[in-house]
Amino acid sequence: MQNTLETTTAPPERGEVRYIKDLIVAEASDSRKHVKLNQLLATSICGNDITSSCLYVSAICALYAGPYAPLSLLLVAAVLYLFRKVYGEVGTALPLNGGAYNVLLNTTSKRFASLAACLTILSYIATAVISAYEAMHYAHQIWHSLNVLVATILMLGLFAFLSILGISESARVATGIFIFHICTLILLVGACGLIVFQDFTILQENFQTPPPTGVGKAIFFGFAAAMLGVSGF
Repeated sequence: MQNTLETTTAPPERGEVRYIKDLIVAEASDSRKHVKLNQLLATSICGNDITSSCLYVSAICALYAGPYAPLSLLLVAAVLYLFRKVYGEVGTALPLNGGAYNVLLNTTSKRFASLAACLTILSYIATAVISAYEAMHYAHQIWHSLNVLVATILMLGLFAFLSILGISESARVATGIFIFHICTLILLVGACGLIVFQDFTILQENFQTPPPTGVGKAIFFGFAAAMLGVSGF
């Protein structure tokens, strides 16, 4: 935006006088148009956390809950559904990185915010280790000679090296990963439904065998294990 100038010619002995009105200094940052993500790109970024968690948390949940693992996962989904407005309000009011630390820093003291940051770091580390271990465990089913422990350490080291380099995040890459996760889950659900439809006795036999710790504890332990996958979110 250009400055508006008004020029007035005075008598010769007084010279020429210029009056500057509505002087506006436009900064370079204001002239740039802010590019916003569309619905697919924005959904992919936040959806990768949840969809990727389902791929490894379901196995851990089934280890503790047994045949009641779907119920434990539904309870986790219900908890996230109850907090949907809280997530939306926090994301709108504080559109910054930092998660719980940023929220508590703006609502409580630095001591509580630092405590939340430490717990968040521990949660992220645990989630990274579990996800890497499960990924290598799945790969071990294809390559039996693969050392799961060594491969897990190498994968964590690779991503740590990329983080140190400061690799930038791409919304389009996140969208590709998100679509791949959705297709994988659809394929998994379809295959499970086909197996149940062809041979329903397997599901019946699973429910006929009671969990060693009881139904209530099995559902609770499965719920606690499944919550690990979404605690970072």
